[in-house]
Amino acid sequence: MSDISEAGRDEFIITEVDPRCAESIDLQWEMRRELDRRYDMVTIGNPPLEQFRAPRAVFLIAWSAGSPVGCGAFKTLNENIAEVKRVFVKEAFRRNGLARQIMQDLERRAVAYGYKSIFLESGERQPEALSLYESLGYERVPCDGKVPCEDWSVCFEKTL
Repeated sequence: MSDISEAGRDEFIITEVDPRCAESIDLQWEMRRELDRRYDMVTIGNPPLEQFRAPRAVFLIAWSAGSPVGCGAFKTLNENIAEVKRVFVKEAFRRNGLARQIMQDLERRAVAYGYKSIFLESGERQPEALSLYESLGYERVPCDGKVPCEDWSVCFEKTL
């Protein structure tokens, strides 16, 4: 499977990276700051990176003109289910289909790794994310303790 896929009118390139790279960490902190604002929280600890270095895990960065502008990842929830994490696009690059491209790339890679479905947890204060997941065929499901959740969590699953 190719590590690079090009798509979109803005010539985005999506690559698999080591989640410990500076660009990954910077994007994850930018995402975390935005979520902290939306949910009135304060994140102190560094992003957990090793989960995306495990077998059958992936961390992607979307690039535009050589700059990192978005990311997405998955890790193993169980043998048959990948858990999507860290889907984020910088504000200046939103509303042009990039998050959709990242999700579709994650889905293709999850299939290649043999997963049967994808699970993800989002939040009620992220209406654009909820709309994206629903438009991609994800169905709302109970979180049921699959992952640590909050009162505002909204969980989805999609059969691949």
